Amino acid sequence: MDPKELQQLKAGIQKARKQEVNFAYSPNKNPKEDDALMIHPRKKPKMLLVAVKKETQNPKSMCGVVTIKSKEMTIECVGKPPTQGLIKMMRKFLISQKLNFKIHVKDEEGNTVHSDHAEEEGAETPDHMLDTFSHETDEVSDSGSDEAFTDEELAASGESLEDTEDDEDTSAEDAAAAAAEDAAQEEILRDKLTSILAALTHKVEKALGKDEEYDGKLRQQLAAVEASVNALDDPGTQSGVKAMLALLAQAPTPEKVDQKEVFAAIKEFQVQRANVETEIGSLLAKLKAHSDPRMQLIQAKGPSQALTGAASVLQGNLDAVLAGLKDWGAADPKQKVAVAKKLSASITTLNKHMASDKLIDLLEKNPLGVTVSIKKPIEAALKDIEQKISI
Repeated sequence: MDPKELQQLKAGIQKARKQEVNFAYSPNKNPKEDDALMIHPRKKPKMLLVAVKKETQNPKSMCGVVTIKSKEMTIECVGKPPTQGLIKMMRKFLISQKLNFKIHVKDEEGNTVHSDHAEEEGAETPDHMLDTFSHETDEVSDSGSDEAFTDEELAASGESLEDTEDDEDTSAEDAAAAAAEDAAQEEILRDKLTSILAALTHKVEKALGKDEEYDGKLRQQLAAVEASVNALDDPGTQSGVKAMLALLAQAPTPEKVDQKEVFAAIKEFQVQRANVETEIGSLLAKLKAHSDPRMQLIQAKGPSQALTGAASVLQGNLDAVLAGLKDWGAADPKQKVAVAKKLSASITTLNKHMASDKLIDLLEKNPLGVTVSIKKPIEAALKDIEQKISI
């Protein structure tokens, strides 16, 4: 539409926000040309119908009265009620002019023959809230009429359809009304984009926590969509949403942990721990008659207390590993990766302690000829566990 026609249309929409006004619509046969939609407070619907059909050279049409409240456009048709396809074509035309409405159609008796709300009822698809063009579909085959009145019916109506009214110069009034409609449409667009962002944010929050690199990409794309929403950039938001949905579809699927293998590795670790304690017990039996005060300190601990506790041979590092194993077993599947990383860090700390601790070296190389192996069996068992839980 040229700027003046669009201004007049917006002015008519503003009038429809205040009172019931007449309208007529006809889609253009030429897809490169705009459809014709006229809204006027005084000219009769049939008179407007003649004008729009003349402009589009298309018999497909509808006319009647229209009222608008916020984003809801209610039209009561004169003549045959329109097909669903014709309604969709009118909605698509409005959107092309950046005019967003939910359309509700009534017949001459006031019965609802179409409602965008009814069309949206039912189970919500995963991306339902994100589909900004859910109504921009092609014409469908349905009941109703593509022509409110044929030319013959209009001619036989007996009404004067000649446009004899001298329109007053309402340029200033139309400009003010158009500006008010622009403000109203901006608010409608803001509400739409904000709801899209909220739905998208909810989907992203559910997808976070699987992989740090992937989480970073999600947050970056969400920030881009948020910037488009704040700028009221509808095309930019649509593009961003499509990119986000594509990114969400590429979510990394964590490999499933074989619980049986993990339990077997933990069991082997427990066996090795028991072996170490047994060997320390054998050493303690020899220590009872030994006079070296360092050895007597170990004897005082007892074999079952030799590995756990802050004052033990392993100085609490094994306690941290055991706590990590417990946390991993109780963790939610989505959190297991993070818990496993924390457990690996605890195992690394324990291994470093065993490799550098002089007391452990003394126990393993004791002068009493008792075999005590601490580092090697514990490190091997924990390495097996670490491999089983890593994904």
